[in-house]
Amino acid sequence: MSFLFQPHSYSKQNKQQAVSMLLENTIPDRDFYLLIIGAIILAASGILLDSIPVLIASMIVAPLAWPILSMSFAMVTYDRTLFLRALCMLFIAVVFAIMIGGLFSIFVKSYIGAVENTLISFFPNTFFDIFIAVVSGAIAAYGLVRTKVGSAMTGIGIAVSLMPPLVATGMGLFDLSNDLAVRAGTIFLLNVLGIFLGSTCSFLALGLHKEYQNTK
Repeated sequence: MSFLFQPHSYSKQNKQQAVSMLLENTIPDRDFYLLIIGAIILAASGILLDSIPVLIASMIVAPLAWPILSMSFAMVTYDRTLFLRALCMLFIAVVFAIMIGGLFSIFVKSYIGAVENTLISFFPNTFFDIFIAVVSGAIAAYGLVRTKVGSAMTGIGIAVSLMPPLVATGMGLFDLSNDLAVRAGTIFLLNVLGIFLGSTCSFLALGLHKEYQNTK
């Protein structure tokens, strides 16, 4: 009954476009740095202001999902160069978030003083953090092949909180009066692990590694 379910095959062109999109977004160019810095400032502001809308904006802007997806894709294709490049991008984002986020929070608290001393809480839940990240990572990888599903990337960016806990980790490291760095850092690591596992499974199921090997 086609009105209930209409199967679609995964065309060679769809897979080639997915591979190209991954490779294009695993380049630390000017756009990457601008988006990362902007997302860090938005996340820090959202945390300091207890503003969920501002935090959501930082999740949408941040390009953190791409290096994680590329790392999982490099894993299934045994591409060491791509894996190292993606890992380097993720490392750059982590360093920037910790340094800029921490210094920004110190500046705001010291010189502006208009921010109340309340922070959005970050408490990890191992099961749900990994579960949500795995599902989101799988959908994100699937969406690379299916352009209709690819529009869900924005929702995935919101569902899996990457930039806010990363920036909160930096704030916690610059203020050792609490365990914010440990709690927020745990959430970030769980989300990265979940996205990596979920996208790896999708890439293997879709056979994208075979398409990539054929193009080399």
